[in-house]
Amino acid sequence: MRTNVSLKIRLILTAGICSIVTAAYGQDASAPDGALDQIADVAVLDTIIVSARKFEEPIQHVPFSIDALSSAQLDDAGIEKIEDLSRWIPNFNFSDSGLSFANTMNLRGIGSSSALIAPSVNYYVDGVPVPVRVFDQRFFDVKSIEVLKGPQGTLFGLNSQAGAVVIKTEEATADLSAGLATEIGSYGNREVSGYLNGAISERVTARVSGELHGYDGDIRNFSFSAPNLVSNDDRSVREEYFGALSAKVSAEISDTTDATLSVRYNRNDTRPTTGVWIDDPNLPRNSYNPVPKSTIDTIGSSLEIQHDLDYATLTSLTGLSYYQIDFEADLLDGFIISEQSGFPASAFQTIGLNVRQMDEDNTQFSQEFRLNGDIGTDGQWVAGVSGFYSDFESTTDITSQFIANGAYTGDLNKTNLAAFGEVTIPVGEKLRLIGGARYTYESQDFSGNYVARPSGAVFNEEHDSSFNFVTGRAGVGYDVMPELTVYGTIARGEKPGGYLFFNQFASLGIPLTEYESSSTWTYEAGLRGQPGIEWLHLAGSVFFNDTADEQLFTFNPISGRFDVQNADTESYGVELSVVAEPIENLQFGANVGLLRAEITGGVNTTLKGNDVPYAPNLTAALFAEYRHQIDAGILTGDLFGRVEYTHTGSRQIDPANNRELKAYDLVNLRAGWQKEDLEIYGYVENLFDKSYTTSAYLTGTNSSGQNVFAGIPGKGRAFGVGARVKF
Repeated sequence: MRTNVSLKIRLILTAGICSIVTAAYGQDASAPDGALDQIADVAVLDTIIVSARKFEEPIQHVPFSIDALSSAQLDDAGIEKIEDLSRWIPNFNFSDSGLSFANTMNLRGIGSSSALIAPSVNYYVDGVPVPVRVFDQRFFDVKSIEVLKGPQGTLFGLNSQAGAVVIKTEEATADLSAGLATEIGSYGNREVSGYLNGAISERVTARVSGELHGYDGDIRNFSFSAPNLVSNDDRSVREEYFGALSAKVSAEISDTTDATLSVRYNRNDTRPTTGVWIDDPNLPRNSYNPVPKSTIDTIGSSLEIQHDLDYATLTSLTGLSYYQIDFEADLLDGFIISEQSGFPASAFQTIGLNVRQMDEDNTQFSQEFRLNGDIGTDGQWVAGVSGFYSDFESTTDITSQFIANGAYTGDLNKTNLAAFGEVTIPVGEKLRLIGGARYTYESQDFSGNYVARPSGAVFNEEHDSSFNFVTGRAGVGYDVMPELTVYGTIARGEKPGGYLFFNQFASLGIPLTEYESSSTWTYEAGLRGQPGIEWLHLAGSVFFNDTADEQLFTFNPISGRFDVQNADTESYGVELSVVAEPIENLQFGANVGLLRAEITGGVNTTLKGNDVPYAPNLTAALFAEYRHQIDAGILTGDLFGRVEYTHTGSRQIDPANNRELKAYDLVNLRAGWQKEDLEIYGYVENLFDKSYTTSAYLTGTNSSGQNVFAGIPGKGRAFGVGARVKF
């Protein structure tokens, strides 16, 4: 029954969006010339310009699926982090582990369910790859975000097997300007941010930005002084403090050379949950002693130099980043282990008896040299070389009464070198041919060291690996209308294999086992643009992904061990999106993603036919926004209101398909008043206070042999108000 209902929902949503498109075409075809212009207050949607292929072009010319959001759109939708963004991108799935450094992304059913494995979706800020362990931080001083779907193995490479998230920060401009924003809300949510922008000299401009954010927590934590005697009950879990500071300086070195230097620093202090018992009748709650604590310091910098060579533009992009993570956690949540053991939660509250400590740091350097040039009026070519080096070290120290005590240090050095090129060749006025390739060489040097307690026994291991492969894409684009393009693309992406940086078998003297590289062939066709109607923008695509040796992260609750298993997968689906502004000040938007992602083969035959984890069959989002001008003295301005609906379908939590998480729907409201450079607003998130789980894992079984699951609960209803002003 559930399958039939789900199918009906999908058909209704698909039919609804298709009817919008059909109606739009029908109106355009039947209306006489100029008829639409006679409708009062007809709006005109701007042409969207993106730089997904490392040069600026209209979004409809990009030969693969792409979603682009401006800073204004991010503000309108209250998108502050990657989890918010994922709900607005069809078939873009985010898995919250409770620990920001262990969260993962999945595009169209491709991507690991563990942060211990290299990602399939890479993350860039101002063109520089962000270390995977610290990608999930609050958006800060962002100008635009582009989500590129399908393998980006030509111009990006470096683990972009499924796609890439490309973030641009605000530019330093000559106009003297400043801004300030503040917000307060439920659970002690408070935030203040600001920027100052202007010219230092005739040829030099600068921008300085800062942000502070606090959140008091929303999950109750219970402490016990005796069996069943609660000594403390507070809402301290998921408490968070975030601070960020950035500076950007742009200089016109000569008439043909420009340079931009950016430096950013973030600090994120949290008291995270590592999971709650998701079948707890009193969900959500934890029983930690003490509550886990995480501190992440991140520094990032980039230097971009562009030089005009007349026939092309030469770009040098240098990136340097460093982060440090300090994490300490009670290994046992009292309520989870109580359900497994049958003992009361208070029996597991001895401070220091079951503790995991982790210290991790990473230094990352990247360098790219790139040439961009034109071919005629619509043609482009890009060619370049890149280098990447990463020095990573992580120490995990465990003190426990249930498992082996000791500290394991993993040290991983990576060197990645590549040469790439892509060309777009116009054939006539409407047809474009696209082709590109990238050759990549990567070497990895891994060493592990384990020291047991109390014996002091030592276990060492060393592993060396190297990989080389070719990725790229070929495609065609055709303008069926001046602002509407159809395209078809074949692309190949790959990410190297390697080793987990933590060895749970080290206490037994068993070395890590290397997992294989994973590769994907993607076949996609779609259309994007305006179908002859200036107030309508639509995009649609169909795709098929054939992935060999996907790196699946599995857990055996009996042995308490993690493992990586390579397996073949297939995923296919449909994506549709529409943005319409039929009259000025009234805008609608809708998108839907249908996906089927399945494990088709591998060494572990028991997984064949299972769903790929965290790949829901249906994702959807809708919004409507209306603005109304008022003339009332000092209150003269625009009143605005916005309603949003997002749907995340059911999904499996692991390759073994041990449990399916239920689908959930969220409704958000936002309303306010705006006048020139002043805005005051209020919001309600999760209006109907829906309870949902974002991710889960199998922890073991109880005395009756039933599985026990832990997971990360979503956030309940929240209210807030805020204001923004520009000077």
